[in-house]
Amino acid sequence: MELSRLRKAATSNGTSSEDVLVGYDAEDEDRGTREQATLLPHGSDGSTQFRPRASRLEQVLYASFLLGGPLVFGLSFASRNPKVEAAALVVWVALWWITEVIPLGLTAFVPSIALPLMGLCKPSEVTACYLNPTIMLFVQSFLLAGCVHKYNLHKRVALNTMLVTGTKPGGILLGSIVITATLSMWMSNTSTSAMMVPLATSLYEALVEKRSGDEEAGAEDPGDDGSQRRSDAQKFGKGLMLSVAYSASIGGTATPIGTGPNLVLMQTWEDAFGESPSFLTFFGFGFSYAAVMLVLLYAFVYFFFCRGTAGTLPPTSPTQLRSMLRDLGPYSFPEKVVTASIFLVMAMWLTRKKPILGWGDAIGGNSHDYMPVMAAAILLSVVPERNPFGREGEGLTKRGPKILTMVQFRDVSWGVVFLLGGGFALSLGIQRSGLMENVSGALDYLKGHVGQFIFPLLITAAVTSATEFVSNVAMSSVILPVLANLGTTSANLGLIPATLACSCAFMLPSATPPNALAYGSGFLTMKDMVTSGLVMNVVGISLITFWSIFVAPIFFPEYSTAI
Repeated sequence: MELSRLRKAATSNGTSSEDVLVGYDAEDEDRGTREQATLLPHGSDGSTQFRPRASRLEQVLYASFLLGGPLVFGLSFASRNPKVEAAALVVWVALWWITEVIPLGLTAFVPSIALPLMGLCKPSEVTACYLNPTIMLFVQSFLLAGCVHKYNLHKRVALNTMLVTGTKPGGILLGSIVITATLSMWMSNTSTSAMMVPLATSLYEALVEKRSGDEEAGAEDPGDDGSQRRSDAQKFGKGLMLSVAYSASIGGTATPIGTGPNLVLMQTWEDAFGESPSFLTFFGFGFSYAAVMLVLLYAFVYFFFCRGTAGTLPPTSPTQLRSMLRDLGPYSFPEKVVTASIFLVMAMWLTRKKPILGWGDAIGGNSHDYMPVMAAAILLSVVPERNPFGREGEGLTKRGPKILTMVQFRDVSWGVVFLLGGGFALSLGIQRSGLMENVSGALDYLKGHVGQFIFPLLITAAVTSATEFVSNVAMSSVILPVLANLGTTSANLGLIPATLACSCAFMLPSATPPNALAYGSGFLTMKDMVTSGLVMNVVGISLITFWSIFVAPIFFPEYSTAI
């Protein structure tokens, strides 16, 4: 059939895209999901290990990266200068984060040992960084997302959205972008992509098989060019996978919990300025940026990969989408409870601070965004899967499976949790040593000489380039505390553009888990990723600079410098 020839052309080295997808899940985020970017091989359990026939160069590089960081840190004690020691610690942690000689989550524990030895803080102070309110928010949000995934609620939302956006190539493309971005606002980018890539593949197959079925029934046009049809199908498949990967990264920028760098920003903001922005304020800024970026993404992908394919790729029948919905079964009791919990949590997030209600202010300001989602998680751990008041229900008892179980706890990306904590601990050490003042002074000097318009452009371009090779959480953990010291009124020139830039790694498959998943589907080549990613990087840098300078002051007037 036509489809088999297309997929054969799209795959390489004899490995099917389905096999790649099955072997890649959300747990890959725990170990960085960046094996292709590192110089060191990784074992199936996430640990680094040599290949059976490791070259001499690999062994030398491994030893250099493994021992280089601790050696630099040890030599720094000869200076008897806390700033030098803190800088050496940053070099050590950054080197291990970049090269991943050990898993990222384990590297994150280095500051918990080093900082007390340096005399900069007590063990109780540094360990508190690994379970602060921001990390609690991340963990509880991941538990809620796990319940969504457990009952396939995300698939139901995706398929219903597809029925609304249409089943033509352009409609499928738009639906994929909207669904992926929306889910990524509330779920991890990796979990969203791990769900959407197989779903997008199924929609692609349905679209191509529809055409193949028409041909077998004699419905094709006499003058139809088979080679052109294959080319259009391949182009559309590439565009579909790129749209899923990129919209997952972009969608996460819309909410404080959407992606790791946003969580780092909220905690850094609170540490530097005393109070972080409200969920509603951040959502207003982040969603407006993400919406414009997604429109530009759709225009780019449609123009280069989808334009002109409507004639050779007819619409998929809505019947197939409805059939997939029927396979999910009726809207179950657990799905209803999880849906209600999500809307309740969102409502409490949006109304925690004034101007809307302000229930957090009403209780004396002792509130945080983690509290509503934690309450929802506790509730879901009590409610049984079966309606306790239905015909088959047993009431609210300890017996029977619950909606939220220990399975969802085990599925939390604990490596990323520790990575966030390690970044906060490293930031604490930089502040206590006094190194922060030196670095911020250098940045102040640069800002004064290049101008307030060029400075955020340089910051955005530098962070965007660096995050192609470094974990976005690790990158934000290092750079944001430094930029926070530029001053209360300079958040829109440093903190905000750097945070958004951490989610603009579009070029390399190894840059983000969504990129790796899309590349692993078999539709994309390295050239496709690099060329398309370069265009989107330029678009992202330009929009982030504009949004930070001209739009951020509207949402964060007290923390911005208007130009």
